[in-house]
Amino acid sequence: FWFPSHPSQVPLAQYFPNRADQPVRFVDLGCGFGSLLLLLADAFPDTNVLGIEIRPKLVSFIEKRVRHLRYEASERTRRGEPAPAPEPNRPAPAGSENVWAIHNNVQRFMPNFFAKGQLTKIFICFPDPHFKKKNHRKRVVSRPLLGDFGYTLAPGGLLYIITDVSEVMVWMVGHITANALFERLPNDELRTDPAVPLLINT
Repeated sequence: FWFPSHPSQVPLAQYFPNRADQPVRFVDLGCGFGSLLLLLADAFPDTNVLGIEIRPKLVSFIEKRVRHLRYEASERTRRGEPAPAPEPNRPAPAGSENVWAIHNNVQRFMPNFFAKGQLTKIFICFPDPHFKKKNHRKRVVSRPLLGDFGYTLAPGGLLYIITDVSEVMVWMVGHITANALFERLPNDELRTDPAVPLLINT
């Protein structure tokens, strides 16, 4: 994996050509095919959103999809056409200038990409359950990685988790709750958070 020696060396101009002056604030760890990335880009158009995925074919798929959306947006602008009306649960019609994905291993290089307190939201959606006990160390929510998450999150920043495997949810909630860097939000706050329905829709 390529990784920068310091977060200041992250090639933002390559990822976000028209928004390179804006740091990444949201990151989707294990972004898969990018459905949440594009929903986030649409819902938060003023925020740069980055996905990190260990499977290169999926990253290639997302890159092609984002380039296509950007091309469609530039063609609409050239022809003087308005952006299409948003549709429920559909990805960013506005051009996806604020979204990108990279091929990397977050378990090794998170602090290389993000400075202390840089992120306001971290998303972990349907992570690999690694059922065998000998592979539990590979789970993306673990004691060492929670230190990295806490380091890169801004004060008041949010860590979102979702899974359809009850054993993994118990594992993640247990580890996060036991870590002094985090506190669990009450359900009332979750109901007013515009990012929560996007996770559920994935």
